[in-house]
Amino acid sequence: MRVMVKPLECTGCSLCELACGYHWDEAFSIISSSIMLYRADEKKDYMGVIVKTEEDLFLGKPEGAEAVKLGELQQSAGAGGGGASAKPVLIREACDMCESAGLEPQCVAICPQNALYLE
Repeated sequence: MRVMVKPLECTGCSLCELACGYHWDEAFSIISSSIMLYRADEKKDYMGVIVKTEEDLFLGKPEGAEAVKLGELQQSAGAGGGGASAKPVLIREACDMCESAGLEPQCVAICPQNALYLE
């Protein structure tokens, strides 16, 4: 089971990042979140969601979703070439589905648009 993204449903509210950051740091900070929004420099109003797992990064993009192995991020065409918006997620903790806190995934629970779900 993993957190999945319906990118066309996402409004970019960042509540998922805040909930995840709170899970890791017990503070409302997005710097430690395992999930992050990203925007491509080359396209206006282009926004997606990245979820870091132990094995890969799950990229939810407007044109579709895909899992990219951690070492292959820079070759992924839709990830902004591994640019500045994608790199911070590589140093963050992998998503543990909030199991360490004994909770359901808080990013999924808090998403007002139901853009995040479990599969």
